[in-house]
Amino acid sequence: MISGKFQLPLIGKGIAGLAAALGLLWMFIARPANFASGHYAPEHRVDPLLLQEHVRKLSEEFVPRNSNHPENLLRTAEYIKNALRSSAADVALQAFNVQKQQFVNVLAKYGPETEEMLVVGAHYDAFSNLPGADDNASGVAGLIELGKLLKKIPLRTRVELAAWPLEEPPYFAGSDMGSAVHARSLKEKGKHVKLMIALEMIGYFSDEKGSQHYPATLLKLFYPNRGNFIAVVDQVVSNQAQKVKSALNRFTDLPAYSINAPSFVPGIDFSDHRNYWAEGFPAVMVTDTAFYRNLAYHSKTDTFDKLNYEKMAKVVYGIFKYIEEVDWKK
Repeated sequence: MISGKFQLPLIGKGIAGLAAALGLLWMFIARPANFASGHYAPEHRVDPLLLQEHVRKLSEEFVPRNSNHPENLLRTAEYIKNALRSSAADVALQAFNVQKQQFVNVLAKYGPETEEMLVVGAHYDAFSNLPGADDNASGVAGLIELGKLLKKIPLRTRVELAAWPLEEPPYFAGSDMGSAVHARSLKEKGKHVKLMIALEMIGYFSDEKGSQHYPATLLKLFYPNRGNFIAVVDQVVSNQAQKVKSALNRFTDLPAYSINAPSFVPGIDFSDHRNYWAEGFPAVMVTDTAFYRNLAYHSKTDTFDKLNYEKMAKVVYGIFKYIEEVDWKK
């Protein structure tokens, strides 16, 4: 994920301005509902130890994972492909060239070929020569273990899991991002993407008071001051984040908050979901809020031992239950 700070615009002056600002924030932020017990069917439980093993391998054995080391990115893609093949019969590499160098998206398909489809993805590159455990080996690990859950249920809707390179600089916000290549290909094929979910840093949590930071003081009125929740980020005119958040809250005991805000607010589109918005597809980002919580972000201390794999497992399970519900309601 790309770092950055944003500040909500001042709306009016005095009491009227404050009331308007609070009203706008309330529109942007959907608070969590009642939480579930956190007890899951044994066959659908996500193993925290497997999540940890994926993150450890990616952040220690596949470093550096940046565009200057394409050989490592290809090795990483092979690791992800082989891991996904344990749950999906159809796993393919989508190759594309950037500056005469080949890169690949890893695509795994579940369920029948249908007009509608769901996409869940995570970028597998990391910033500079850093380990990138939370950013974003955590998202990739979640993707792999999500595939194992999808294999266990009969799906009526196509679900595609995607792992992309080139999310980090210097390619961020450009047309060469792996997710941009994937989103364009879906548009060109006339696919109807019901929702794309980007798993962007899902492993760092803290119960320490004051561990959660915000770009605007008023946000403290709506969000906890402890970084012990997961966030779902969406555009202003959309109800997709609320639906994903609701599943997380109803099926796990991990608090989930959602925010709907315009893309001009820096941070809202700081990951791969931006490329699906650009193609007209609904998309959300599921995140631990990155640099507003994890002070190891984009540093050499972003290592596998800093993450909470029990809570990370709940994120994956909540996404799985969202997919299961949407598929059943098809």
